[in-house]
Amino acid sequence: METILIIGAGQAGGRAAETLRAQGFNGSIVLAGDEQHRPYERPALSKAALTAIDDNDCFNAWLHTSDFYETSNIDWIADSVELLDVTHRTATFRSGRSIGFDKCLITTGGRARRLPGTPDSRHVLTLRTLPDAMKVRERLADARSVAVIGGGFLGLEFAASARARGIDVTVVEAAEQLLGRALPREFSERLRAKHEQNGVRFMLGAKLLSSTEETSGVTLTFAGNTAERFDFVVVAIGQEPNEALARASGLEIGNGIHVDAFCQTSVAGVYAAGDCANFPFGASGRRLRLESWQNAQDQAIVAARNMLGESVEYRPSPWFWTDQYDWNVQMLGLLDGSVNQWIERRTSIDKTLLMGLRDNAIVYALAVNNGGELRAIRRLVEQATEVDPEALADPGVKLRQLERQAHL
Repeated sequence: METILIIGAGQAGGRAAETLRAQGFNGSIVLAGDEQHRPYERPALSKAALTAIDDNDCFNAWLHTSDFYETSNIDWIADSVELLDVTHRTATFRSGRSIGFDKCLITTGGRARRLPGTPDSRHVLTLRTLPDAMKVRERLADARSVAVIGGGFLGLEFAASARARGIDVTVVEAAEQLLGRALPREFSERLRAKHEQNGVRFMLGAKLLSSTEETSGVTLTFAGNTAERFDFVVVAIGQEPNEALARASGLEIGNGIHVDAFCQTSVAGVYAAGDCANFPFGASGRRLRLESWQNAQDQAIVAARNMLGESVEYRPSPWFWTDQYDWNVQMLGLLDGSVNQWIERRTSIDKTLLMGLRDNAIVYALAVNNGGELRAIRRLVEQATEVDPEALADPGVKLRQLERQAHL
């Protein structure tokens, strides 16, 4: 009986295991992860897990029901793979257990970056795993102030959650603009204003020199010999792909595990998906990693289908979303400097659709509390279809009408 080993029991690993069974695979599935919790979705870690009133029921983002793995005959193992022999198709676990496999999918995800020389402690925390979130939640219960190092999506989501708990929040960002690579400047400034209206303080262009942990908190020292004390610090400066196992196994890596358009690594029969996978994107084939809920799910599904003998190329249309206060912000496409025209349909300060065009084709779109309009133009973005900018800017012209006309 064929055995498929999935290394990494997060969202990507869990979705891949589910897909294998849904597609009729009757062999053995081993789903191995180094966390003690069954697979879950991470977006809730910076939001509901921190703001829920009930400490005993603050997390409910499990990927499957508690009996799913047993009823689906999936061998979920809370144990990490320490040695992967892709030649002889064997894996050795931390516990000493070894198994053989026929095909393997690596979904090891990423790990939170840490400040150099500053390990996690009671006063300096990261927010990547469920145990991380529970530690942060515990600190929010007894703290009055927190510094967030990093003004990206995770840092801003945490800032909003901390303000909902009544904590004084300071966001420390080395750049002069929030999310400069992900958002157009105009909207970045609106998002900053939204946070400031909710009591968040920003230190942009701040150069952090050192952090000194004390009994009751942390003192951060910045360039210019300024220092400030906080009850605790959350470090949200991105993540690094977990590629060490792949490197030791002889797989090709470089900012993640290199895969082809079918999610296969440099070794036949070994695949990778999710945050750890570096794949050829779009018509140019340039390599990138996507760290998103959508990518973890969709790429894992494609990888699973290809492991069963299909030939499905992974061609994503990057989609990201974030919830901050009463704003649901969704982004479609990548903001890569190729936009030469901006068009906005703004209903109110809390509802808008901002579209970036290149040569009259929408290549990027951002919606605030306006997901329906974003869905209406999704195919236009995915296919880089030329549109009439004047009609696009006219609020009297329905976007679905433009979409239908463009594909007649």
